[in-house]
Amino acid sequence: MVPASRSIPRISLLIALLVSLVSFSSPVHPTYAQSIAPFRVYMAFEDGPTDAYTPEILDILAQYGAKASFSIAGYQIKGKEAILQREVREGHALINHLWSEPGGYAGSADEAVIKSYLDTEKAIREALGGEVGRYDAQVKMFWQPGGGAKPLPAIDGVQAITYNWMVDSGDCGGGMEGKDYFDPAVIDNVLNEPVSKNVFWNVYDYGDGVVIAFHDINRVTARVLPAILGELQSAGATFLALPRPWDQVGTLAVRIGVPPAEGAGIPGATMHAATLALARVRSEPTQSHNIITTLPMNTTVIAIGRTKGWIQVQYDGGVGWIARDLLKIYGPIPNLPLVQ
Repeated sequence: MVPASRSIPRISLLIALLVSLVSFSSPVHPTYAQSIAPFRVYMAFEDGPTDAYTPEILDILAQYGAKASFSIAGYQIKGKEAILQREVREGHALINHLWSEPGGYAGSADEAVIKSYLDTEKAIREALGGEVGRYDAQVKMFWQPGGGAKPLPAIDGVQAITYNWMVDSGDCGGGMEGKDYFDPAVIDNVLNEPVSKNVFWNVYDYGDGVVIAFHDINRVTARVLPAILGELQSAGATFLALPRPWDQVGTLAVRIGVPPAEGAGIPGATMHAATLALARVRSEPTQSHNIITTLPMNTTVIAIGRTKGWIQVQYDGGVGWIARDLLKIYGPIPNLPLVQ
């Protein structure tokens, strides 16, 4: 499958990353959002909590007014009770991620998964102490280690939603062999043309309701998070904790590798876009139709519609069609109206 958008120039990525490293207290980004309707983004941080990385991630989320979900590994809890308490106190959701990895892949016996789930649940509740009421008010959720393909087995008295990811940030370096420094690649996986071999679509491709997998067990995540949050916020995104409003208990709400939806879109939705290379504007969405004009790389246009492989744009001079892979679109692409 060809991703909907290609990488922005590597220099721009490095500049954005360096700026984010200086300070995340006063993010400055151009405003990309036009009229895009909902763009709800759900981030899940796996395998923590950790003393070294989780508090910094929480600080960054607070600076951006972002809520998220934390997939808790049971063996990590001891000694980090204050971190779990802070997570729920600041409005984030906790997800049961079983005791450890491996500890509940799709091929594991149901009995092993259930024991691991219940052991982790007990540890979470004990660690939360006086904050346990906030956890009890949340919908129970389960994040299968390794991206398992089946929901949580039936457990008496437990109603939970099982989650996987739609976009894998690759912040642990998976799928990027030979890369020792992969911060720009993580940004690409989330916002641009994915670099990891196991990532096919980015956040903009999925749009509203996208679930992104990060981790709070390494230094990379906190380094790239300000650049990612800053661009998405400027593109009109809001960052919420799971569950999504339409997810149902007892189901596997997200399956890995499912392509983005290609529905009718939202009438009137528009969003900023920029050309990634020299781009021909055509009168109709086919290579055989007339070329109206040619736009240089980094020309800003307004995306107003879509059809398979093409984006309808407004540019300085008129309206036409540009091949989808020649545009970086700053917004939830499925929201663009489908033009028949």
